[in-house]
Amino acid sequence: MTQPVRIPLRVRADLPHGVCFGQPWGISLDGLLASVIWHRRKAAAAARGDVLTYDPLATPEDLDLPLARCTLGQPWHWMCTFANTTPATSHPDTRTRSSRTDHADLQRLSALVPSTVSDARGHYRKRLIPAVATVTATVTWRAVGDPDAIRELLAEVSEIGKYRTSGEGRVNAWTVDDAPADDWWSAGHEHTPGVLGRIAPTACLADHPDLTHGGRSRAAVRAPYTHPSRHAPDAYLPGVAAAGLGRRF
Repeated sequence: MTQPVRIPLRVRADLPHGVCFGQPWGISLDGLLASVIWHRRKAAAAARGDVLTYDPLATPEDLDLPLARCTLGQPWHWMCTFANTTPATSHPDTRTRSSRTDHADLQRLSALVPSTVSDARGHYRKRLIPAVATVTATVTWRAVGDPDAIRELLAEVSEIGKYRTSGEGRVNAWTVDDAPADDWWSAGHEHTPGVLGRIAPTACLADHPDLTHGGRSRAAVRAPYTHPSRHAPDAYLPGVAAAGLGRRF
C-alpha cells in the first residue's frame, strides 16, 4: 500500500479585507480541514436520505486528515499551526454587528411568551455588538501533510473566522507550497522559529524550553476543539507575541 505524502508545507489564504478571530490566536488548520470532511459526510448522508448528527456526549472519531500526527504529548495533535498574521501588514479594526432576539427560539424555550416582545427596549431589545477584525492581506499556516489533498479540501473553504455571513473572512485564493527546508517539528508547532504557533501539550516542548508562548492552561489540542476528550490538562498556548500582543513566560 502506498503511504500518504507528508512533507513540510506553508499554507496561505489571501483575504480581500480582513478576518474576525474569536480568540487571541487564529484558526486551526486541522479544524478547517475537518469541517470540510464533516460537511461532505453530511451531504452524502442527506443524499442517501439519512441525517448525520453530532452527539456531544459521545467520544468523536478522528477524521482522516491529510496531516502528520505529533505523538510527543497526550492527547496527540495534528502537525499544523493556527493562523498567523504578519504584524507589519495587519492591524485591528473595530466593526459593528447587530443582534436581535430570535422570537421562534423564545417560543421553543418557554411555554409562556408575551404576545409582543419589544425590540426597542427591555432585556430582549435589539443590540449593536462590536466585532474586532484583523485587517490583513494574508493569513498563513505551517504544517506537515499532503499538499495535494490539502489543496483539494481547502478549495471548498470560501470564508474563515467569525461573522462570515456578514462578509468577514472571505478568501480570494488559497496557496499551498512545499517547504522542504523547514524542520518537521518546527513546521508542525511554530509560527516562526522561537514562537509557538499552536496549543500543544507540555511534553511537545520538552526539548524547546526557550520557546515564546502565551502561558499554560487546560486547552484542546485537536478538532473537534469543543470536546473534553481533546483537552490536555496542562498545555502551552500559542505565542501571541507573533502578532505583537504577547510576552515571554
